[in-house]
Amino acid sequence: MDFNILELFLDATLPVKIILVILLLASVLSWIIIFEKFFTFQKALVSSHAIEDRYWHGEVLEDLYSEIKQKDIVDLEVSELVLITIFEELNKKNSETLSQIQSCERLVRVIINRDEERLSQRLSLLATISSSTPYIGLLGTVIGIINAFSGLSSTAQLTLSSVAPGISEALIATAAGLLAAIPALIAYNQYSKQLNNILNGSLAFAEELIAQTEKTNAS
Repeated sequence: MDFNILELFLDATLPVKIILVILLLASVLSWIIIFEKFFTFQKALVSSHAIEDRYWHGEVLEDLYSEIKQKDIVDLEVSELVLITIFEELNKKNSETLSQIQSCERLVRVIINRDEERLSQRLSLLATISSSTPYIGLLGTVIGIINAFSGLSSTAQLTLSSVAPGISEALIATAAGLLAAIPALIAYNQYSKQLNNILNGSLAFAEELIAQTEKTNAS
């Protein structure tokens, strides 16, 4: 007997069909978010790490600032925004150093918080899909088992054909729930880790920039 997913879906009862459609939509939505976040995080990681590495390798801060200022501000990633903000704030004339540093630190926190909000958009939806779809699949499993027992009660002789439809429904619902949940869970964990790396790296970069710019201005 060939394994035909479409045929198994069409043979399922209406409640299980509804559950399978919900799981399919959740899976499609999670994959859309996964691909969207992949490109978003790749751009953020590449751009932020590139500017940080160039600074750590001794490139002149003024040159980096001039290069970044030529870009459209909407295209800038967090470390680039941190660099131009600190450079402009700490190079203001007629301002007290302590006041400049405090203002700088506040602006850096605002920038990083805003970028965290931007990068974490829809990650909570991935978490919801990963945690809820196994239970939705489990509901379909329960309905399938109930249908299997109903098949037993409606026949005088126990045969495989009397319980097969209900068991098939149960197994399909279980598999569909897991197939929707596993990719969403893996993606959520990976993107959460990448988000923390970006934000922590930007914070360390900001602290070093403030310290070095303050030292340069004082000398």
